[in-house]
Amino acid sequence: MFFADRTNTTEALFRVRAAIFGKKLQVFEGRDGVMSLLQESLDVQTGEKDYQTALDMIRPLTKVAEDHPFVSDDSVEYISISSRMERALYQHYFETPSNRMVKNVHSCCPMEFIWRQVGLLELYLENYPDAEKGMSNAAKWNPASAKYRLMLARIHSDQGQWEKVVEDAVAALKVTYRASDLIICFRFLRNYFLYKKMYLEAVYCSFARLNYTDSSSVLNEIVDDILGYAKMVDVENDQSNDESVTDSLKCFGVTLGFNPDVVAVAKKNCEEAFLAGDADLANYFAEIMSGLKTVQEKKEAFNLKQLVEHYKNIKS
Repeated sequence: MFFADRTNTTEALFRVRAAIFGKKLQVFEGRDGVMSLLQESLDVQTGEKDYQTALDMIRPLTKVAEDHPFVSDDSVEYISISSRMERALYQHYFETPSNRMVKNVHSCCPMEFIWRQVGLLELYLENYPDAEKGMSNAAKWNPASAKYRLMLARIHSDQGQWEKVVEDAVAALKVTYRASDLIICFRFLRNYFLYKKMYLEAVYCSFARLNYTDSSSVLNEIVDDILGYAKMVDVENDQSNDESVTDSLKCFGVTLGFNPDVVAVAKKNCEEAFLAGDADLANYFAEIMSGLKTVQEKKEAFNLKQLVEHYKNIKS
């Protein structure tokens, strides 16, 4: 009875806070207006490359976002997550089996998008402290986003803060579910190990990217890395092997592929959606599962699909 009353009270407080904050957003014509303003800023950023103007456009929005009523406490945790996969990853990694409620404010105000845009523009303007503040806020609202962690890695890399870079990259590696993000993870890790003069680890991280892309530019990078390693290390007398290098990488929290937990989360949610009869959601997670495959696995799956289609045509 006590927990039910507390839950009802927390829910009521959330609705009140959302209503109050919604009134503040009326100056931007509500949430839709906020999204439109963010898009306009993005258009100026990508089209005109006028980063200062794009940032000035959303300054009034950031002031409102800073003065929000969604303060987490012992009874409730506030998040802002739009992606269904990232929401599932948040449940897997960050939600604890307690009576603490989790409320997603994204439908009220897209906090993660606001701070992502601020962090990105400040980065382009090379205002690194403000860039870090903005992107850290985005990651705070959505700790299951690999992209925000990778942007923090970029911010720290530009400043030569390599220990922070590896921390960011490993955090991103834990939750990433896109091949494009995984490739960026390994690029930052390669750069970190080069900085540490751990050349074999650097090459392994570089070479791991080949499993997830057909890009000729990435292949050229990998070849350059291998040739560079050959110059820096006595290859004939080097006693390292796959096991010793992978063990070394594990000490840093690095695995040379997608995190198995991420694969398990995608599979679990796909199966649950299928059993619930939600075809759209099942297809969404099925697409993510497909993206978690290596290039070779995708080719084999495609060839199998072609074979099945060919057999169907013969039978018909």
